[in-house]
Amino acid sequence: MASEFTGGCLCGAVRYRATAMLRTDLCHCRMCQKASGAPVVAWLTAPAEAFSFTHGQPVAYRSSPRAFRHFCPACGSQLTSREPENPSEIDVNLATLDDPAAVAPQYRIRTTSRIPWLDIRGDLPRYPASRTG
Repeated sequence: MASEFTGGCLCGAVRYRATAMLRTDLCHCRMCQKASGAPVVAWLTAPAEAFSFTHGQPVAYRSSPRAFRHFCPACGSQLTSREPENPSEIDVNLATLDDPAAVAPQYRIRTTSRIPWLDIRGDLPRYPASRTG
């Protein structure tokens, strides 16, 4: 598994680097669905101190009381998500990595919000809410 992850938005205006990873997941929540326009979003969670934007700066949008989402101001790519109550971690949109095949999701979360026509076969652990709930 890679020890450094780089990536960025569709147009290249915003780039980032993460030097560590805590976990990866597939999120089925309605906020992720609406923010991405996709039925599920893959996230790589990194320690905040191991993450930095290396080129450009995203814009923040408070999508709910518990999360800020960060987007490229030019192309709109959703890059990261942060929970104000947990400033020590940052979720990075795994599909925006330069090499998204470098890591695979470890489990699925918020599966109660799964869109019914999305068939989620496979043996990844599934959690109705968060991984701990």
